[in-house]
Amino acid sequence: MRIKFYAATLFSLFAGILLSRAQDILPSTSLVYPGVNGKLVYIADSLGNKIPDFSNAGYRGGGSVIPYIPNKATIWPVPGDNSANIQAAIDKVSAMPMDEAGFRGAVLVKMGFYQLDKPLYIRASGVILRGEGMSEIGTILFGKTIKPRPTGAAGRAALINIAGDKGVTPQEATKQTITNNYVPVGARSFNVKSAKAFKVGDKVLVRRYGNQDWIKFIGEDSVGAGRNRWRPFNITYDRVITDVKGNTITVDAPIFTAIETRWGGGDVVKIDDERIENVAVENLRGISDYDPNVRTTKYGNMDRPDGVPAAEYHGEEYFSDENHYSNFINFSNSKNGWVRNMTAMHFVSSVVQVNAGSKWITIQDCQSWEPVSVRAGGRRFIYHVLGQLTLVQRCFSQKGRHNFVLQQSEASGNVFLDCTAVNPYSTSEPHNHWVNGVLYDNVKAPLTARYWDYIIGWAGANIVFWNCEGDFLIQSPPGAKNYSFGHIGTASVIYNKPLQDLTKPRGYIESLDKHVTPRSLYLTQLKERLGMEAVNNTLAKANQE
Repeated sequence: MRIKFYAATLFSLFAGILLSRAQDILPSTSLVYPGVNGKLVYIADSLGNKIPDFSNAGYRGGGSVIPYIPNKATIWPVPGDNSANIQAAIDKVSAMPMDEAGFRGAVLVKMGFYQLDKPLYIRASGVILRGEGMSEIGTILFGKTIKPRPTGAAGRAALINIAGDKGVTPQEATKQTITNNYVPVGARSFNVKSAKAFKVGDKVLVRRYGNQDWIKFIGEDSVGAGRNRWRPFNITYDRVITDVKGNTITVDAPIFTAIETRWGGGDVVKIDDERIENVAVENLRGISDYDPNVRTTKYGNMDRPDGVPAAEYHGEEYFSDENHYSNFINFSNSKNGWVRNMTAMHFVSSVVQVNAGSKWITIQDCQSWEPVSVRAGGRRFIYHVLGQLTLVQRCFSQKGRHNFVLQQSEASGNVFLDCTAVNPYSTSEPHNHWVNGVLYDNVKAPLTARYWDYIIGWAGANIVFWNCEGDFLIQSPPGAKNYSFGHIGTASVIYNKPLQDLTKPRGYIESLDKHVTPRSLYLTQLKERLGMEAVNNTLAKANQE
């Protein structure tokens, strides 16, 4: 009897352990999941559309280690304005010859407080602006407000501007029409009339046309589209050719909106690429000067959770001056750049803004604290991407509105990984005009991918939420889908706003309130494309040497 008792006890113990372990095993999704060999399996729909490979996002197309570049100039703080001294050092390094890796050198801004009466500019490839710490005892760049603010482009400048004089120019004489009737989402290959003029390594634009029939199909031509009624437009994908076989061209990263003959088809064209590259800002703190006497109690243009209209609600007083720097760092006409180990305080809108025409940017280990502005539209777009193939990872935002946000159709192939927003005043989201092919991977923030409203229309298409946390709303536009996998949070909720339009089709939701495997879609795709070393390179913290 005693032996039977012990056997039964051991069996119960063993069964309990197995059950516990079984419960710990995360489910997989039905559209992308690890196969028997451990490799991801992608399930396509009847047209061939599938969850795209997002692993080309980031510096040098993902998976490359961000290098440490030796200092070639050093700056110490002086009383009063320091902008001329730092700019002179940047210009000095910008005039130096580049090494074989494409770098000129870094400008080291020593620990201390630097008042800046003018914005800074990096206009040449291979230049790094480096501080000695992102804390309150590190390198502090204090953007002094100049009143009245300049008008035009000068008035829109960020405190730090990484900007080439020229960007990408299509060589229209090389244009070849895509002959496929349908090129699905996630595809990297397509056929053209003649590929004779193309070779591996060519830099190209893959252009997806959207004619008036398509605008009507997605419902953006009607009076219901309001003041932002859409007109026909093209979506451009900035790519490099990796293979040419006959008249079939393969590029390095997928397309994120299907190319369809009925909506105008598409083409591929070579480009002249004159963007600057190997440019970066790292290891410092930026502060925007503001007038603490300017305050308001207006909640902004967002209704309260209890339904009180924003126009009728006045809450506690907060700082609302807007006559100071809107953005900390802007990328324009740039590729292969980064921002890392950086703190920003009090800016009106963006900590980092990657403008259209820029790609392959990594933004990592950055923090945004206490933005100062009215809590209304066009402000507090904290990590703001309008370009392509950008990776934002391990970044933090406090009191933003659209903390991790994208705008316009060129904003595609971008990834937000392991990011967090606290005390948000609105959702992180594709925000405007058919942002397409974006991955939110392990992001803790309220999220939306939806029909925004009569002003903006369809904000995003083929958006993927993967193992995120927070309330969310996901809807799918005509001819495309938005997806949620392993999301922990309440579905069909717009953070701090009532639902505006439940007549739009609900997006694809799978494994609500339980994360799925693999933990990170981006890192798994990166590993499968380039190997574990690429993952280690991506996850590595900055080496400051």
